[in-house]
Amino acid sequence: MNALSRRNFLKTAAIVGAGASLPQWGRGQSPAILKNRKPNILMISTDQWHADAFGYRGNNFLQTPHSDRIAAMGVDFPMSYSPDPVCGPTRTSWLTGLMPVEHAVTWNGVKIDPAIVDFGQWFGDHGYETAHFGKWHTSGRDPAKSFQYYTGMHPAGQYGDLPAGAVARSYLLSRTKDKPFIAHVSLMNPHDICQVACMRTADGQLPVDIDDLPPLPDNFYARPPEPEVVTMKVRNSPRRLPVSTWTETDWRFYRWMYYRYCEMVEVAIGQVLDALEASGQSENTVILYTSDHGEGLGHHGLSAKAFLYDEAARVPMVIAAPDRLPQGVIDDRTYTSGIDLFPTFCTLAGIPTPPNLCGYDIIGQHVSGKRARDILVTGASFEGAMGRDERYKLIRYTDRYVPSPTQQLFDMRSDPGETINLAEDPNYAAVMARLSEGIDDFQARLTPYRKS
Repeated sequence: MNALSRRNFLKTAAIVGAGASLPQWGRGQSPAILKNRKPNILMISTDQWHADAFGYRGNNFLQTPHSDRIAAMGVDFPMSYSPDPVCGPTRTSWLTGLMPVEHAVTWNGVKIDPAIVDFGQWFGDHGYETAHFGKWHTSGRDPAKSFQYYTGMHPAGQYGDLPAGAVARSYLLSRTKDKPFIAHVSLMNPHDICQVACMRTADGQLPVDIDDLPPLPDNFYARPPEPEVVTMKVRNSPRRLPVSTWTETDWRFYRWMYYRYCEMVEVAIGQVLDALEASGQSENTVILYTSDHGEGLGHHGLSAKAFLYDEAARVPMVIAAPDRLPQGVIDDRTYTSGIDLFPTFCTLAGIPTPPNLCGYDIIGQHVSGKRARDILVTGASFEGAMGRDERYKLIRYTDRYVPSPTQQLFDMRSDPGETINLAEDPNYAAVMARLSEGIDDFQARLTPYRKS
């Protein structure tokens, strides 16, 4: 675990100081046991946020003062991945603690089984006040049946995020405080980038000076051999074909616009943090910040999501827990996933965890220094799977309609941009076998949904 100052934590590092040390807790102790009061839990999520699009991570092309505030207060987990880099499947995994193959939401619009319990229902049954504000993207589940206080809108972020932040602000400042709360503030941006073509003025000019545009990513032109289904259904999908005509300047402008949407939603994050502080509840409130998936941002010449390169699959994950976790620290040993949220919340609250969950308590792993998994496995649309350890990452697909024998293996230590596919190199056969076995073992422990 390394002090955040190591990653150019800018001015926010001064708030907490560099190199914060771990509290001297007993190995394996639950942080919740160390408090007399049950903690409040505040989950703040964004949509389609690239894992490195933060000022505290040294990105100088945008300003993220409020996300930086959360990181300054807690532990950053950079080895965090989406259960499936698409909105609906991952958001349903947050709610249920299950992988998409288990809760059945394997694509946007697919309905969840109404019998599956979500964390709003579970925490309501265990003495918590429950709230959800903002984007709701779990088809077949009425938020009113899961949370006591809710808004379930799904508008564009530029229209919905500030109202969602305002409602959350009102809730935090006006609640009676006779119960602990678990609240999810679900913000939409920078997802609005999905609606942006490469906009130019009537005379064909960009609405910003070209010198102000971010450069192309280093792996913009990287095209390692890809699984056939990825080439067909992702890279050459009708939705992405328009970008095939973009110039380098168009891509740079896309990146510039994306960062503006990040800055737009920062205002709503600030609303919520300020309200929590003003409410007098911040000292007993755990904040978890994450996003459902990342954004291609031109890496590998791709935009948006639904693929397993790190740009789409890796997500932010920061947990700030006063008196429970250190401040301003990076934990790059613990592998985390969106399926870990539910069990982490239960451990914090000191309540039972549903027996069928496949995730692990994140905070317990950080405190004990023991990883619950040596290989992190996640999935993707079209029957994709990724296995990741400390050094290597395997991507494979078993789509029944598009045979995809091509697999991808990357050395993430020497090639973090995923530019050289090592899968066909016989020197890496043992690595391929080990990661493939890890994927198989994880998938064998799941209980695929079967409609009754």
